[in-house]
Amino acid sequence: MLNLAVRNTAKLVREKSKLENVRLGRLFTKKNTARIMASSFSIDKEKSSYTLLDPGAGTGILTAAVIERICKEAPACKQIFATCYENNPEFADMLEDNLERIRKKCRHDYDVRLFVSVYRENYLTESKNHYTVTFFDTVPDKYDLIICSPPSELYEKDSEEALTTGGVTQLKVGAQYLFLSQASKHLEESGELVIILPTSYASAASLAPLRLELSKSLVIKSLHLFVGKQKNLKRATPLKKNFIISYTNAENVDEVAVSTSTDGGEEVTKLPSLAYGFVFDSFSGAITLPKSVEDTKIVEHISRLPETLSSLGLKMSTGLIIDSKCQGMIFSEEREGTVPLIRQNAIKNGVIAFPSKIPGQYLAPLKSALMQRNKNLIIIKRIPAKSDSRFINSAIYLAAQLPSHKYISTHNKVNFIDTVNRDAEMCPRLVFGLFALLNSTIYDRYLSIVSKSKQINAKEFKSLPLPPRNIIENIGIRLMSLRQTSVKACDQIVNPALHIIEK
Repeated sequence: MLNLAVRNTAKLVREKSKLENVRLGRLFTKKNTARIMASSFSIDKEKSSYTLLDPGAGTGILTAAVIERICKEAPACKQIFATCYENNPEFADMLEDNLERIRKKCRHDYDVRLFVSVYRENYLTESKNHYTVTFFDTVPDKYDLIICSPPSELYEKDSEEALTTGGVTQLKVGAQYLFLSQASKHLEESGELVIILPTSYASAASLAPLRLELSKSLVIKSLHLFVGKQKNLKRATPLKKNFIISYTNAENVDEVAVSTSTDGGEEVTKLPSLAYGFVFDSFSGAITLPKSVEDTKIVEHISRLPETLSSLGLKMSTGLIIDSKCQGMIFSEEREGTVPLIRQNAIKNGVIAFPSKIPGQYLAPLKSALMQRNKNLIIIKRIPAKSDSRFINSAIYLAAQLPSHKYISTHNKVNFIDTVNRDAEMCPRLVFGLFALLNSTIYDRYLSIVSKSKQINAKEFKSLPLPPRNIIENIGIRLMSLRQTSVKACDQIVNPALHIIEK
């Protein structure tokens, strides 16, 4: 059945021009991905009938995958009621043709009666017009299984789609999240919803209200992640832009099943099931997406550490200077009244190389807000470059490097860790200890796993788990004695101190 739908879809794509062929190919779910999504459902072998919804059916690839699995794995099932929405006329024609072929195959091969309803409508705006009449009221149609690979376009906040779905607070919202919100309302008791979403859904702050609202009625049953090739074994496995999440409205789920595969859905790897509290943060609604067994161990261990920057009286801030707003104030050579300006390219092998041959390394500040007191800091590159082998690129800056300057300044492309109290200063032991942690492989992998964005976020660092202050300072003392700032040197100290030994 799935092969039938895929073959006919490929034929439709081939009939288009070469340019449109490329565009169309991205609209349809790959066969292996469809199988993975269908396999996410729990099929009851004793159940005599199933209701199925595909709110963005396309040509019926996902619907075919689910029906095929029910027919093969639920021998007691004799009826399947499938509802599909597709408002593209060309796709809807093929959808109806595919479902008619599948209906005959169900009857002939499995003695299962397939009843199909195809609505050539926009699911987001028209699904409210389809409901079940009860003795007391009319209620939305409910389904045992919902499978969805939604479109990716954006809708304005005041669009009909957003207003119909409700709960939209951002100016623009992705169709994927509207489909998710709407489909969750159509789930039968103990039903399951499987949907493919952007990985940004897992942690984006703007989507926290949606994740938390869904958590009131649904729980996460499983996650499937698409991963790329791991070029550097010490870095986290790269994650592709989409992932599959399975929700259920069952009462309790203690563990979440996690699996991974390559982008095309081949080579599926099952990871150990994870505790629900580890995967889902009930406070922020954030979802942790581990890509390997090692990732789960690292996140679990680091998450248990007791301190944070805030509890240690520290904070991370973004650099003060933006070149375009300080024209005429930045110089390559020191002049009277200028202060050193620390840029991201001054970060060299864990230390700040200043002065150097880079242009624009001195600032003539016209107001006090453009400079800061010269004191011990940790400088971190705010936006990692594609060529960087690490997510975190940090360096130690000690006030003693520039003893003749009472003030310095920092560029907007770096963040810096400093004391919350402006009059206080980190001791060198604490500076070296924090640097060793951030420069270690363990913390680099941890932050690349849990980070909500592709750049270093000062708000995220506020709650970064850290060991007790005495351990941090002991780490710092050992690093100072080594007189090295390499990743290897940091790993040799940090791993035993945190009882994490990487083989």
